[in-house]
Amino acid sequence: MSYLIGVGGVLLFQALFSFAIISASAGGGSFVGLGAMLFAVIGIPATAIANLVMIRTHHRNPGKGYVGRILLLALVLPLAQLALLVLVSVFRL
Repeated sequence: MSYLIGVGGVLLFQALFSFAIISASAGGGSFVGLGAMLFAVIGIPATAIANLVMIRTHHRNPGKGYVGRILLLALVLPLAQLALLVLVSVFRL
C-alpha cells in the first residue's frame, strides 16, 4: 500500500499539477507551458524513482519518519513549476 500511495499517488498528483500549469499558460505567448513540460519530463520519473528507493530502504522499519521526506520531495516539482508561472506573470517575461 505504501508503494501505491508513495509512488503512484505522487506520480498522479505531479502529472495532474503539470497538466494544470500547462493548460493555464496555453495561449499566453510565453514559454511557461514548455518549461513546465520539460520540468515534468525530468522531474516526475526522478521523483518516482527517489520515492521508490526511499520506501524500499525504510520498508523494514515502517516508521513515520520517511513520510515527511516523501512529501517534501513530491512538492519540489510543483513548486518549481509554480515559481516559473509566477516569475513570468510578475516580470512579464
